[in-house]
Amino acid sequence: MKNAARLVTASAVAAALTLGLSAGSTVHAFDEHEATIDYRQGVMRAIGGNVGAIAAVVVDGADFGDNLKMHTSQLVALSQDIPGLFPEGSDFPDTDAKEEIWDDWERFEELSNDTREAAEALHAAVEAGNEDEYAIRFRNLGQSCQACHDDFRRD
Repeated sequence: MKNAARLVTASAVAAALTLGLSAGSTVHAFDEHEATIDYRQGVMRAIGGNVGAIAAVVVDGADFGDNLKMHTSQLVALSQDIPGLFPEGSDFPDTDAKEEIWDDWERFEELSNDTREAAEALHAAVEAGNEDEYAIRFRNLGQSCQACHDDFRRD
């Protein structure tokens, strides 16, 4: 029975890949932007997940302090090019992104850079083991994220 299930699963995966490859050759502009939006939303969820994990440790006192370096390094990596996640034409109405992103691109880049710098500062404090600075640097990160969301994200 296990071999039959594996064969069915392998066949389904092969069929999906074949269909996906043949469909990929006729991708339309909307499909390309839809993939971009899916990727962007995944990255933003990853940022949110890491921020949530850090909050659990720094704010709530969860006993996972040994993982802070991993979470902060992920934030630094994920926040390196937030504007790159928002190419022209990816402003479809079914996303949380406001049109103001593209209308006020310089402000969006500025706030994105603030977030990246706040993530880097938090990571530096964690790497240095400077626990006295975790809370303030985490608060700075939260404020930078919130500033961008206030201006450029739908509720």
